[in-house]
Amino acid sequence: MLDAFRELIDELIAAPKVLRDAGFAQSTNPEAIAALGLLAARDAAVRERIQTVIRQETPLLPAPPESVDASGLHAGSALAAFDTGRGELVSLLMNLTLKDWERIGIDWTGHERSVADDVEEHVEYDEETVATITDQIAAA
Repeated sequence: MLDAFRELIDELIAAPKVLRDAGFAQSTNPEAIAALGLLAARDAAVRERIQTVIRQETPLLPAPPESVDASGLHAGSALAAFDTGRGELVSLLMNLTLKDWERIGIDWTGHERSVADDVEEHVEYDEETVATITDQIAAA
């Protein structure tokens, strides 16, 4: 079971390098920069939800952000901020116990959601977003 969680963590660890290797820091593509800003905001939201679930018994969890104001964001600083936030999320995940991964909160739709469910969904979103960003950079 912990191996499956380690795979999720490894996938999250890979994203900043993939973006650096794709040349994101030099990108001027506003859609790519906005997508990374939203991904960073969603990282922070997942981290906050996990911390809430660990501290409280069956808490109500807010929905992830659907948009961010990316005006004024520059690719290099957006990537640096993403990298820092991703490191904080990964650090939190690496320190979770098996019991923590199984802890439950009530999500924004009224359904039970475990930490594992939340992270798995976030990894899927991450993979799709990173692929979209790298495609946008390559097309520019």
